[in-house]
Formats: sequence, C-alpha cells, structure tokens
Amino acid sequence: MTSKWKDAELNGDGTIDQDRRTMLKTSAGLVATAALGEPASAQGVDAAAENRRAKGLEALSAVGGADFSRTLDPLSADLSRILIEDAYGNVMARPGLSQKTRELINVAVITVLGTARPALRFHIAGMLETGWNPREVVETLIHSVVYGGFPFAQDAMLLARDVFAARGVAVDTASGRPEGDDWVLGVQQLLKTGKDDVGALVRRAVDGSGPSPDLDRLTVEFAHGEIWNRPGLAVKDRELATLAMVVAIGNLDSTVRFHVEACLRTGWTRAEITELLIQLPVYIGWPKALTAVEPALAAFAEAEKPGGLAEPSKASEGLAEERTQAETDEARFDRGVAAMGDISRASGHAVVEAFRHIAPDLGRYILEFSYGDVFSRPGLDLKSRELAAVAALAARGTAADEIPLKVHVQGALNTGATRQEVTEAILHMLPYAGFSRVQAAMASASQVFHATEAEEGP
Repeated sequence: MTSKWKDAELNGDGTIDQDRRTMLKTSAGLVATAALGEPASAQGVDAAAENRRAKGLEALSAVGGADFSRTLDPLSADLSRILIEDAYGNVMARPGLSQKTRELINVAVITVLGTARPALRFHIAGMLETGWNPREVVETLIHSVVYGGFPFAQDAMLLARDVFAARGVAVDTASGRPEGDDWVLGVQQLLKTGKDDVGALVRRAVDGSGPSPDLDRLTVEFAHGEIWNRPGLAVKDRELATLAMVVAIGNLDSTVRFHVEACLRTGWTRAEITELLIQLPVYIGWPKALTAVEPALAAFAEAEKPGGLAEPSKASEGLAEERTQAETDEARFDRGVAAMGDISRASGHAVVEAFRHIAPDLGRYILEFSYGDVFSRPGLDLKSRELAAVAALAARGTAADEIPLKVHVQGALNTGATRQEVTEAILHMLPYAGFSRVQAAMASASQVFHATEAEEGP
C-alpha cells in the first residue's frame, strides 16, 4: 500500500505529494512525541508552534470548543498540545475545506464508529455552530442508517435531541420522506452517482439473478430510493458524508472507490476529497485512513482519463420502468408493528413516539425496514433471528450497541430461546470478537436475566 501510494502519479501542482508529506509529518510528530515523552516545557515554544496553537484554538472556537489544557493537562500536557496544535492546528485548520464541511465529516464518521458519545455530542453542536440547520443534522444521522445500522443512528439521534434541548433549538419534525415510488427513485439516484455497474445491480434485482435478489432490491428501494432521496440534506453533502462513513467502517475498498467517483460526479474536487482523507486520521487512526488511499487514487486516475468518468448507458436508464416498489410503506409498517409485538411485546407505535420530538421518520423506518422487511422474512424463525442479532451486537460491542443488545436478549427469551442458548450465542463470539467484548455482552445479558427473574418472581 505505501509503495503504491508513494509511486502514484502526482497532480501537476504536486498536490498529492504535498498532502502526503503533511500526513506523514503529522504522523511522525505524534509518534516521536509519544516515544520520547519529553515534557512540553523542555521543548521550547517557537513561532511555528505558537502559530499552530493559534490556528488550532481558532478552529476549536469555530465549533464551540475551547482550550482543552485544563482538562487534559492533569494527564499529559503533551496530549492537550498535540490535540490543539496537530489535530486542529495542522489538520482541522487547513484551508482546503470549510469548517462547516469539516463538521459534517466529523459527525458522519463519529456516528458510524459508535464508540465516542462525548465527541459526537461536541460535533453535533459543532454542526450547529458552523451553519448547519437542525434538520440537516438530523438528516445526517438518519443517513447513517444505511452505512452504520440503526443502533448507531438511534444512539446519535438521542444525543442530538439532548444537544438541541440544551440549546433551546427547535427542529422541524414534519416527515421528510420522499414522494414517489421507492424503486424508481432508487434507480434514478444510483444512476446519478454511479455507472454501468449500478445498472448490473439493478438488473439482478429485476431478474432475481444474484445470490440475494432481495438484498439488491432493498439496496435500491430502501437505501437509495428512500434514504438518499430525503430532501433535508443535499445529495452532494450526502455523498461526502457517505465517503467519510465507508472509509471509517474500513475494509470496503470497492465501496470507497465507488463513492470517491460519486463525490467527483456530484461536484467535489480531487483536492477536497484529498482533504477529507487527511482529516480522517484524527478520528479513525492512520492504518484505517491509509487503506482508502489506493482506491481513491484509482478513482482519480479513472476520472482523469480522456472523457472522464463513464456515464450510465441508455439501457441502464430504462431499468427504472421495469418494475415498481414491492410493497406500500403502510403494509410494511403494519407487518413491522406485528413482528415487534411478537418479539419484544412492545408497542410499535411507542417506537415512533420515542423519536417524535426530533425524527419520527426514524421510528417508522425501524418498524418498516428492521421489523417489516427483515425480521418478518420467512427464511428463519424469530428465535433464530434474535439469537443472530444478539451475537452480532455482542461482536460489534460499541457503546451504541449496549441498549439494543439488551432489547434483543429479551427478544430472544420472548421468542423461545433459553438463557443457556442466549449465553451460548454470546460465548460463540469469543474466537471472533475477543474476551473483552464477550465479557461486556455477558454482563448486559445477565442484567436482563436478573430483571426477568425478578418479574417472574419466586
């Protein structure tokens, strides 16, 4: 990876070479400081360091932050200095993207990590400080459903609700669902940002020829028809947020390349996309961020060929008319309400009500998609689906998964699983998720077991 990056063809202005040097210089500084452990007072403060600190504090101020020295100095003065001078002074203060755009990236990334609630709360407020309206913040979090899943979006939405309440900010809670047939909308949206391989995916859904035709159909109808067409956030901004999310998730080279190309198609420049890649190590670390370099360079090379990025063929455009949305939203909602009642014995309408003051559409999506489209499928019984959900949440093991894990442990018990079967589903994750995540999941399951025992009585 490093050698391919090093040998990559440069822009005529040397942009990539300059960006690579900046990334490596910042990385080297972080590593050297950590290794030497030299106190900040012993290093001296030169003009360059003062300038970096001033820029860093200015960038922090723009998003509503302050000098973190008071908080971090008791642990390490160097930590606060590195955060302010390097993360903010060297990276966030760079002129290649506006502070407003950088905050969109930050919220997108931290949402799909699911592990940093204080940082997410800080940057949700930062989006408001830098000019995003509350509806756009909400839309960014709803968009994460496609790439991070519902637990991350739900957790982030509750944080946003707290941020809005603390600031006295009102959010428009009218439905932001797109009008029209989800299948047609999804095909049209995919063709705007993709090329003929998008047509191949749509054709598989029409013909039922892929390994999972329903996965292809749901990709078109729900992900791209429903979510991508919501009017509360511009498509161009959705595309940049998506690229940030898929890089943060990791191990998605072909998806990263697709969305780099889609960013170019929707108006982002090579220099701006490169700025996103320079920013991401602050939040996801260098190893994961650097894996995006090769697919990004491949996309840039494709775009810079004579004629640029290929447009979808006319044959692909006709695919939107070959079928319609499989079911109405109301049919899916009603089936989801019934499934939730069978699984968790909870009211589906209470789920919608939980998000009524910030994003009622999210509650409907939980019922329509998670329970109406997925849990209601006939290929597995509800007990097996609940055990699979428990195992998946235990393996991921983020802070955002804690409450959903308890919900699905209870759901497994409600659908006929024994406590031993739930325990085994979690223990089975030991070789794949490690002891720490499994121990944390088992502690959460035990809380559910004890609560159930208390309800059942002697």
